[in-house]
Amino acid sequence: MSGMNPAVSRSVVLGFFACITSAHPATAFDFAFIGDVPYSDEDSLRFNRLQERIDAEDVAFVLHAGDIKSGIATCSDEALQQRHDWFDRFEAPFILVPGDNDWTDCHREHAGAWSPVERLAALRRIFFTPPGRLPGGGHLEVETQASDPAYANYPEHMRWQKEGVWFVNLHIVGSHNGLRPFAARTPADDAEVEERTAAALAWMRQSFMEASAADAPGIMVNIHANPRFEAHTDTLIHKAFDGFIQALREEVIAFGGPVVLTHGDSHYFRIDKPLTNVSGRRLDYFTRVESFGSPHMHWIRVSVDPTDPLVFRFRQEFIRENAILR
Repeated sequence: MSGMNPAVSRSVVLGFFACITSAHPATAFDFAFIGDVPYSDEDSLRFNRLQERIDAEDVAFVLHAGDIKSGIATCSDEALQQRHDWFDRFEAPFILVPGDNDWTDCHREHAGAWSPVERLAALRRIFFTPPGRLPGGGHLEVETQASDPAYANYPEHMRWQKEGVWFVNLHIVGSHNGLRPFAARTPADDAEVEERTAAALAWMRQSFMEASAADAPGIMVNIHANPRFEAHTDTLIHKAFDGFIQALREEVIAFGGPVVLTHGDSHYFRIDKPLTNVSGRRLDYFTRVESFGSPHMHWIRVSVDPTDPLVFRFRQEFIRENAILR
C-alpha cells in the first residue's frame, strides 16, 4: 500500500468503514477503560481480580490509558515484556496508549537510568510491532499512522471504528509530555517531543476529518496525560499541552457532535466538561473521562450506543476486594 496515493488510500479506508456500517443496523456495545495499573509486582493479585471481572463481562475491547508500571520501577525489556504478557491474558483485544512511566521517566536512577528515547524504541518493539498487532484475545482491526511513510515511526498512533463510532489513540504523555528537565537530557530528547507531538496532532486532525466525512455519530480521543485544562501559571505545562488543547478545541467545534477525551496520569477518577471555547464558554458536546489509577484498581464501563444522541455513557465498576475502605 506504500505506493498508493494518500487521497486514494483515504477513500479506500472510508469506503471500507462505510461498507461495515451499512451492512447491518448499528448496535450498542460496551468496553472497559483502565489506566495507571499495575504499578508493581505486588499489584498482581488485585490486577488479576481486575482482569477476571473484566473478562467475565461482554466487552468489545479493553482500553488502557498508559503507565503500566510505577515511575521508579525498572524499565528493562524483561519488565515491559512481563506487562505485555499480563495484558495478553485478557479475553478481549487490549489497546495501550503509552504513558510517561513506560519510557519518559526511565532516566530516573531507580528505574535504571536509561535513555528515554532508547526505552521508547523498546516499548514500540514489544507492544507495537508489527503495527496493528494487539495483545489480548479476539480480533479488532486497527489502522496505524505507521502505514504512512511520513510517520512510519508512530505505530502507537491507532484508530479504529465500531458500529460507526471512531476511536483515536494519540501519544501524549505526562511529565509535561516529555519536556520535564533531567540531568542527562540531550537535544535528541527535545527533538523527540517536537516530532511526536506534531505527528499526534496530524493524526488527530486527519482522524476528525475522516470521521466527519463518514458521518460518525461520535469520536473518542485517547491519550495518557492529564493536559491540565484548568487555569495555571506553569509555563512548561503551557508549552507541553496548549497546542494540543487548541487543536482539540478546533476539531470539537468543527465536528459538532459528541467527543470524549479519555486519559489517565493523575489517578483520579472523574467525568467532567473542562473544554471551553475562546470566550470561556463550556463546549457541551465535549466530555473528559479520567481512569482510576493505582492503588485504586477498578474499571470504567463505557457503553456506546450510536443511536443515542450522546453516544457515550459511563459507569464505574467497583471491585470491593480491591477497595481502600479506611
